Amino acid sequence: MITVTYEEAVAVMQKGLERYLPAPQARRFAEIFAGNSLDGVHSHGMNRYPRYLSDMESGLCDARVTSAERVSGLGGLEVWDAHFGVGPLIAEQAAGRAIELAKAHGIACVALRNNSHWLRAGRYGLMMADAGMMGICMTNTCMNLVAYGAKEPSTGNNPITFAIPRRAGSLVMDMAVSQYAFGKLEIMAQEGGMLDTECGYDVDGNPTNDPRKIVQSGLMMPMALWKGSALSIMIDLMVSMLSLGRTSLQIGRPADGERGMSQMFVCMNPAAVIDMEQAEAQMERSVAFLNALAPRDGKHGVRAPGQNLAATRAKHRAQGIPVTEETWAKIQSAAR
Repeated sequence: MITVTYEEAVAVMQKGLERYLPAPQARRFAEIFAGNSLDGVHSHGMNRYPRYLSDMESGLCDARVTSAERVSGLGGLEVWDAHFGVGPLIAEQAAGRAIELAKAHGIACVALRNNSHWLRAGRYGLMMADAGMMGICMTNTCMNLVAYGAKEPSTGNNPITFAIPRRAGSLVMDMAVSQYAFGKLEIMAQEGGMLDTECGYDVDGNPTNDPRKIVQSGLMMPMALWKGSALSIMIDLMVSMLSLGRTSLQIGRPADGERGMSQMFVCMNPAAVIDMEQAEAQMERSVAFLNALAPRDGKHGVRAPGQNLAATRAKHRAQGIPVTEETWAKIQSAAR
């Protein structure tokens, strides 16, 4: 593992992206990759960069499309079509539109179809929270998860995020419905470590805690068994139904290439209907209670989701962003 500065990471990745995008869009996309890693979400930051370049090279992601088209709408509810364009740039547009609509209507929902991988779900929830809004964002994926009771990939490892505005730093929960995100498994496979629990299968269908075997097979288990499986299925059906987009079944298996996801951006403007001072005070009492709990293992206590985000950013700003040598070599190679 090595470290690189945020500025260096952005500059090098921008060079590689300029093969496909105009300089302003390449710069913004590079900032998203580096920003996700800066926040400690390495699986959906720089680690994902080489694969995204490959997707644009193959046409799986249409780099010519960097904004979505509005299809229909009524009040605070709208449907947009991404036309298989650059996922994170278009997702930021959709989140921004949801914020705009929530300011006008109190609550808004933007459904987006045919988007490419949006990288980190929490980025779009944080956009809303940092704007003083509450957010819920979700997406479906290819069939890269074994539904409970099945033997083969049959639903998506579908991420969902909840975000809450807070003066001391917005809170965000960002998770997929497996125990580990696939990108996290890839990093652990590179590092040679083992998982703390069996959360996937090898190529023969045997449960394993070896991330290399799970990456090889592509067979992940849902978290909490049938509960994670049910959550995955409902996210998939909700986002695809509202956007009239593709289901995980239509997106296909990982070997088919992950293309044309359905996504949803729900944004709520609490300041329009409640006293935010009272709400913040109530929230802080709960956070303080959690932080004060005695750690079970003597070391790790309870933190609210996203509560360590500012500290993580500051640490990586000061000490550099950690990245595997393998990933950094690929990033540098793409810039040449």
